[in-house]
Amino acid sequence: MKLIYSIRASINYLVYRIIIRPLIFLWEAEYAHNQLKRFGSIVSSSVFGRFVLKSLFYFQHKSLNTTVDGITYNNPIGLSAGFDKDGELTDTYPLIGFGFAELGSFTGDVCPGNPGVGRRLFRLVKSKSILVWYGLNNQGAQSIAKRLKGKKFKIPIGISAAKTNNAASFDLQDSIDDYLKTVNAFTDIGHYYTINISCPNTQDGEPFVDQKNLDELLSALDKTKQECKPVYIKMAADLEINEINTIVDACLKHKIDGLVLTNLTKPSMSDEYLKDELTFDKGALSGLPVQRISTNVIRHVYQRTRGKITIIGVGGVFNAEDAYEKITSGANLIEMITGMIFEGPQVVGEINRGLVELLKKDGFTSIEEAVGSRNPLL
Repeated sequence: MKLIYSIRASINYLVYRIIIRPLIFLWEAEYAHNQLKRFGSIVSSSVFGRFVLKSLFYFQHKSLNTTVDGITYNNPIGLSAGFDKDGELTDTYPLIGFGFAELGSFTGDVCPGNPGVGRRLFRLVKSKSILVWYGLNNQGAQSIAKRLKGKKFKIPIGISAAKTNNAASFDLQDSIDDYLKTVNAFTDIGHYYTINISCPNTQDGEPFVDQKNLDELLSALDKTKQECKPVYIKMAADLEINEINTIVDACLKHKIDGLVLTNLTKPSMSDEYLKDELTFDKGALSGLPVQRISTNVIRHVYQRTRGKITIIGVGGVFNAEDAYEKITSGANLIEMITGMIFEGPQVVGEINRGLVELLKKDGFTSIEEAVGSRNPLL
């Protein structure tokens, strides 16, 4: 069986890198994103299409099973928020091997996002990064929740909530109410919430880095908490240590279940990309430029919380080694998008297959044993 998986992976990789990716990359990035979502929806809507996807990409092993905050995951590799902004492909993700998927971010009101539709994503191919300038475009929490209500998900689904990007000035209570609209709309939908306080592409910046504002938001969320439905906070990448500590300590104080580490990095805050590939003066970078930042924040937060808070690591995961580094640094779960775009959908199964081998090499029988194993709590 190991040989079969290896041959399948090699064929998938060559087909994607030699044929499919060059064709997709002829399209503008935002157009390509929308077309691939449509294609995925069509393929996964038929029995034959589901069979093909699962045959090409799926991989599972018992050592990858993990339970985090009472939720059981077949494997620790999930889709990050930012790919499926309207929650349209939940039937597709299990077929290509994801253990979970985070939808959104959804906002309280309908949000068109930033101006320039069709030109809000830019590929930095040599830097293995995407410059993102979306600005939280989505159909709005109530509309999306109405469509997803009653749907049976085959993997755990996270609901990412953000504040509607529609005002240049910041009003604290209006912002909190906006988050609560999404939380309340999805009361009976999904397995956990992520509260996205860190989108780098909004008009009023990141106001919940401020201690007082964050405390007000978390106090409001305290009143809406649901039993067996964890709440996580998504943290920005470009924070000073004292800002990170402020957010972490506030989450501990309010008994928030975990943190998603991290969001995108602004070009001005990273040197890990080729400057001549940057053709747009706004937005933030995914992929390789945020890889080191994310892993360092994971290490710090794991140590500061003594491993007592869930960490979802995201940023620059292209292979099993990248994922394993974040896991052994303290991440319980891993999310990705950019790696799938550059390497192809088969990368999800290949990461999981590689994780099994890495666990065996270190003498672990489960992912849970590996969490934080190279980041000792001194």
